[in-house]
Parts: sequence; structure tokens; C-alpha cells
Amino acid sequence: MAAEFVSLADLLRVPHTPPAADDAPELVVPACEPSSRDDVRADDADGALRDARLFRARLADAFDDAAARLLRELACEVLARELRLAPCDLAELVRRAGKRAPVVCVRVAACEAAVEIAGVHVVADAELHAGDAIVEVAGGALDARLGVRLATVLEAFA
Repeated sequence: MAAEFVSLADLLRVPHTPPAADDAPELVVPACEPSSRDDVRADDADGALRDARLFRARLADAFDDAAARLLRELACEVLARELRLAPCDLAELVRRAGKRAPVVCVRVAACEAAVEIAGVHVVADAELHAGDAIVEVAGGALDARLGVRLATVLEAFA
């Protein structure tokens, strides 16, 4: 048989005496003022409830922080694995950027400088990592570094 749930507040309250059976004589207890001990017990119960709520709120905040951090770490690991299996399609990035403005040149990591993109000058940049690209367009540049793209994806989940 399953035990009945009893809340902490109910557990800390003064025990309640069940009513006497119908055939037992009824006892009349004169009303009296609650003792200071009852007040202390009620204050203890209120304090325990407040502490429990505070603990629960802190636990929820810690969980939210841990879940967000775990999501970022997991996304980074998955993305890094995918890039090892299939490198970033720079030509596709440049094509999408070209829809916004004419592409002047593309700066990529030194390991990807040999990539040829039709009609676009490709320049090696020692500051960039594999999968990163800075697409220079007429009037500015589009930052297509891996970290920036990952941050955009993670913001969609926030």
C-alpha cells in the first residue's frame, strides 16, 4: 500500500486529534489561547517553507545555467565532429552572401586557401580557423566565422 503524501508544512504543524467515534461521549475542551510553544512551532514551519522555496529557486537557476552550458558544449562538439567529416561549404556561404551584395573577396583559414570559388578572389588569413570565413562585400564585410554562426544557432534555442 502506498504511503499518503504529507507536505512539510503539514508535518511541522501541531498534530490534529481525530474526532471521537459517534458512540463515545463528546468531550468539551474549553477554548484557550495558543501557547508560545505553538507560535514557535508555526514560525519554524514558516521558516522551513521559506527555506525550501529558496532552495528550490536556487536549484532551478542552477539547472537552467547547467542546461544552457550543456547545450552550447554539445552543439560545439557536434559541429566540430561534422566539420571533421565534411568541411564547411565555403562556396555556399559565398553564394548566400552574394544575394545580399556583390562579393569582393573571401578571407579563409590558411588550410582552406586552395579552395576555388567561381568569380571570387580567395585570400588566406592566418587569424582564421578551419570553417571560418570573412566575406567582404561592397560596402562592408560579413562575419561568417564558425563561432558567430554557432552563436546564431544557439540564440534561436534561447
